[in-house]
Amino acid sequence: MSDLRWYLPLERCAKLDDIRSQWQALLQQSRMAPFHNAPRYQDAMLSFLGASTLPPSLKLAAVLACGSAFDFDFRLAVGLLKEQIDELDAPWPAPVAAAVGDNGPALPVATADAWLGAFVAGRLAGLRETFGHDNTRADDWRAGFWNRYLEMACRHADGDGVALALAHGADPCADRHAAILTPAQGVHGQFMTETGHLAPGRTNRDYQKILLQLLEGGLARADMLAAALPAAAGADNTEMLDFLLAQGADIGVGGARALAAAARNMAHEALAWLLAHGANVHADSGAALLAAVASLDETTVGMLLAAGADVRAAGNAAFRTALAARPYDLYSDESDLVDERAAMIVFLLRQGVRPTGADLATTDSFYGRRVIDAAAEQKHTDQADAALLRTLAEQAWGPESGR
Repeated sequence: MSDLRWYLPLERCAKLDDIRSQWQALLQQSRMAPFHNAPRYQDAMLSFLGASTLPPSLKLAAVLACGSAFDFDFRLAVGLLKEQIDELDAPWPAPVAAAVGDNGPALPVATADAWLGAFVAGRLAGLRETFGHDNTRADDWRAGFWNRYLEMACRHADGDGVALALAHGADPCADRHAAILTPAQGVHGQFMTETGHLAPGRTNRDYQKILLQLLEGGLARADMLAAALPAAAGADNTEMLDFLLAQGADIGVGGARALAAAARNMAHEALAWLLAHGANVHADSGAALLAAVASLDETTVGMLLAAGADVRAAGNAAFRTALAARPYDLYSDESDLVDERAAMIVFLLRQGVRPTGADLATTDSFYGRRVIDAAAEQKHTDQADAALLRTLAEQAWGPESGR
């Protein structure tokens, strides 16, 4: 059984009490409880709300009674189901009707626990009231729900889920093209591999089918290619780049963002692929080169230099980028990256870059001095460059004794 269908044993339930007795165990069995992985828990809630065939009132009651408000936004659930719940027109109990009646009909809750029923009713009343406070409508949250559902289905390469979301008006370009980015990364996707989101047995071909399904659902090909190309490049997924090329991607025209994404993420195979297919190293004022410098990886920078990138033309910006770079996602969290930044600065000096004191002044003096001192003391730094670095540091931040 797919993790996304964790709730199938609940489909036979007619009462909230029956659901509640199984809810936590089923989540734990699929490793989708909040303490296992918060993003997976959100996927579990989205899947249950969007695909379960239980009555809307029972689905909403289950989420409000058993769900974690710290790990899932209940407004998505209310927005999704509000219209169907309101159609029931259930009255509130007389003692509370005057206080909460303006928030819409009550939610019929079949439970033997009166306190649980009151808890669910209170949560629903409070959530409905937030719509007024936030000046939002249930329609807004319903649209947000299906956009998130679409992204989740794309990430799991769940074609049925994609079809369901598109049928409810989900927009693949919403949330910065989130639904396109994860399948474009394919099996190389960092988000999926690090958080356990990758569905078992999925291949790049499965994710390519999802992208084609989005196109068949009305997504403009140009929008898909513009978002997918940098995502695939940043994930170092050359198989996906081959697919996008076959779908009409123009690397010479649209490859600049992809080249920068590959450089930023030390995606060497994708970088070589893009260069071999005509990506322009000079596009966007040499953005790819600066992205490579920001990665603090000499191999990446060297590949672009070999392809014709002009580091001297970008010299001042490159030096500032190296001095301030903090790509912690590419390195150990325990590293302060002082040595890595220093090594990149020395590398740039060896390429002929000659910065000025003004290039250092915008950097924090404490960390800036540490990097410059480390660069001046590296064994590959000759005396002239070491003296230049110390002079630049003094011009930027004053005499070292004045720290």
